[in-house]
Amino acid sequence: MLGGMAARAYNTSMLKRLLPYLALAVALTGCIEFERQTVTYEHDAQADTLRIHQTYHAIYGADDVTQLSEKEREQLADVMKGQRTFFFANWIFELNVERFKEDLAGAVDPKTNSLEEAYRRAETNLLALLVANVRVENGKFYLNEKGQPCGTQRVTIRNVSKLVAAGNALARRALEVAMKGKETAAERELINASLARSEPFLTLIGQQIRFRFPLSKAEFDKLDADDEKVRRFFAEFARVGGAMAHENGEVHVRFGRTDAARETVTLPMAGKESYRGNALTHIRDTYGLAKEFDPKKDAEEFLRTKAAGPKK
Repeated sequence: MLGGMAARAYNTSMLKRLLPYLALAVALTGCIEFERQTVTYEHDAQADTLRIHQTYHAIYGADDVTQLSEKEREQLADVMKGQRTFFFANWIFELNVERFKEDLAGAVDPKTNSLEEAYRRAETNLLALLVANVRVENGKFYLNEKGQPCGTQRVTIRNVSKLVAAGNALARRALEVAMKGKETAAERELINASLARSEPFLTLIGQQIRFRFPLSKAEFDKLDADDEKVRRFFAEFARVGGAMAHENGEVHVRFGRTDAARETVTLPMAGKESYRGNALTHIRDTYGLAKEFDPKKDAEEFLRTKAAGPKK
């Protein structure tokens, strides 16, 4: 949800500094994509756990009209063998546990008290928490009513309050580092004003997710200025209860209700391509297709068993 929007708000290097383990990359040619995504989630505050059921509708490849490219097959295989899940931005906004492990193993202990070293400490802390607390289970592939291939995943995130706190600490350090590199006083003032506010950058209360980050009004107004699919995405986000507004030099995004027990949202992707049936044969022959599969029942089964806790 935030990945695609943020990608239009900041350049790539800024994104990697600001949210390096939530919005990680810019869409590249040769990607597995999907037309829509359904996310059903429950935040259990008492257990400090977030459970998410993912459904990817109408999976396809962007490269070739007739079949998946070799790169796309490798991408799909990487997802199936690892713990990797995606949120609303054409396989950009993601959690990738295996990569977190690799990055954590390569982390170097900071030697100074510089802003950059403080950033790296916050980064390592978040990495360690993600590795310890995120579990992704791949579900089944199936065909929807149009005969299009779809897939599911189950995601369990424990110690959510610690992860949110660590994410906020990293966002703050990233902005401090970014402010040093800004050339204009206006850019520095924008970031500094955001840092001066006491409220966190990310909050999760009940089922409501809130996120804020510094952005000029001019850049905010350009978010959907030249892309019809992005405009459609934002319109659907608002229609299903989401809100996005600009105030005090920041963009504020909100979704979900504080008093709800569960939330479900289905949104279209903001990709450049349209669905083509080039992934069906590969998915069917390589991974198989479940018969008479109901993703809503699968989500209900996953969330209903929450009392048992995540598997070790």
